[in-house]
Amino acid sequence: MIDYSDGIQYAIDVTKGNIQVCKNVQLACQRFLDQLADKQWEYEFVTKYVDHFIEFSKVLKHTKGPDAGKPINLEPFQIFAICAIYGFRSKKDHSKRMVSDVIIFIPRKAGKSTFTAMISLYELRYGEAGAEVFTLATNREQASIVFDAAKGMVENLPVGAANWFNPSKYQISKTGDSQSIFKALSRDNKKSGDGKNASCAIIDEAAQIVDRNSIEVIHSGMVARKNPLRLYITTASFTKETKFYEDLSTFEAMLHGEAPDNPRWFGLLYGLDPQDDWRDPTIWKKANPMHGISIYQEAIEERCKQAQLKPASLNEFLCKTLNVWVSANSAWIDRDYWDKSIGEDKPEPEEVFIGFDLAATRDLNAVCTLKRYSESDYYADFKFFLPEDGLDLIPTHYRPIFDQAVQSGILHITEGNVMDDREISDYIKQQATLYNIKEVGYDAYNAASLIARLHEHGIPVKKVGQGMAVLSNPSKHVEKLIMQNSIKHNGNPFLGWQLGNCEVYEDVNGNIKIRKNEADKAAKVDGIIALIIAMHCSLDNPFVSSSFGFRSI
Repeated sequence: MIDYSDGIQYAIDVTKGNIQVCKNVQLACQRFLDQLADKQWEYEFVTKYVDHFIEFSKVLKHTKGPDAGKPINLEPFQIFAICAIYGFRSKKDHSKRMVSDVIIFIPRKAGKSTFTAMISLYELRYGEAGAEVFTLATNREQASIVFDAAKGMVENLPVGAANWFNPSKYQISKTGDSQSIFKALSRDNKKSGDGKNASCAIIDEAAQIVDRNSIEVIHSGMVARKNPLRLYITTASFTKETKFYEDLSTFEAMLHGEAPDNPRWFGLLYGLDPQDDWRDPTIWKKANPMHGISIYQEAIEERCKQAQLKPASLNEFLCKTLNVWVSANSAWIDRDYWDKSIGEDKPEPEEVFIGFDLAATRDLNAVCTLKRYSESDYYADFKFFLPEDGLDLIPTHYRPIFDQAVQSGILHITEGNVMDDREISDYIKQQATLYNIKEVGYDAYNAASLIARLHEHGIPVKKVGQGMAVLSNPSKHVEKLIMQNSIKHNGNPFLGWQLGNCEVYEDVNGNIKIRKNEADKAAKVDGIIALIIAMHCSLDNPFVSSSFGFRSI
């Protein structure tokens, strides 16, 4: 028979190392146990409030999946959270809770909706008179997930409890108190919490809510409540520019002793530790307290394999399965593939194509010389140009990368405060003396004078649009060839770094575009874009077999 002691035992087992978790969860458990042992402060742990919630949960049933219709059994980590939320009470007034703000930071498929639906119904039934419980999310569909789960539980209550609530299409009310209601709110249906007097606010997938006002408005309406409860429950996301991330960072600083502790806050921040290798199956349990219950090792293994074989899915795996904060929606190509493609250049390429990407006056400029030996055999040379004043704009943490590039000769620093594109045209002319240049592809941005000089020199040039319709196919081809180790290069780390800065955007039709990780404005991808432009030219000029005398299809 489960009771409050199961939650305390979870905290003890975590601190003793009997349960594998990340450092943040260890610290949260130790913080709880320290609070429990402190007899000198204004709060004390009262077990009956925890057990009351547990008894309430026993009448609720699963509404979906293989367990539909079966009673919900709280897991130890969930009981621990209930202990922290409901157990600590003011010594002066046991009706006053200590905890008002909660973060449950957890991967997908970890029972978030079920758990928060239970809390929502408990707050509706046993909260103060006129309770207003809301679930808030970015859109109507997301906001309805917790509400629909709660409504399903209400509709499946056993005899004796069936009259606790009155469910309707858009709200659940408390029997005997029509002012106590539970609703779903979202920004896209204009129901944002304005004017609400919430007693309990469930912010679902809070990491995705970029509109700070959505959260702050509903929080501001809770000041008159005796026991307000604000619950963030979310998986990691791809942007840190949110109210939630600020609160997450503040609480994490509390755990690590880097900020004053606020006992009104409680959180469980599941994830990996910085030193962990995401490919190591032995550490996956750290991020997944439902490992072996609703999240199975075999399923994670399959997602991990996909992340390694299809690098575009890597960040999705890290973010949603392992709860690691990542900066790009979708990483493009794992650098390991690029590093494995280091090779020697060969004489007499079948054809040579050049792509270049010009930047603003004080930014990085890139030229890629792409040598084609067969349809699946390429060698890529790179050259970069940067005005000396532009070097001063490079952030300190990236200076070693640029210094190495200069020393290796792949990056040429030009004189002055702006780029003189004559140095780039001179370099391309020099390449034309070494190879029979089939075509030079270029982005028209800032390229007019350079193109005029190449044209005067008799070098064939081609404007390459930067839209998805133009660059999707060559981008996919570059991806395939890199993963097949079919584009060789000299292994300069300047290119490996740029590849790691690339993210891929995919539209509904499966077209892709490679772009810079927008979260890091100082990151560079110019060399990779130049490679894609050169590949566009190559694909527009089919390989002609000298052996058979026909174009391959």
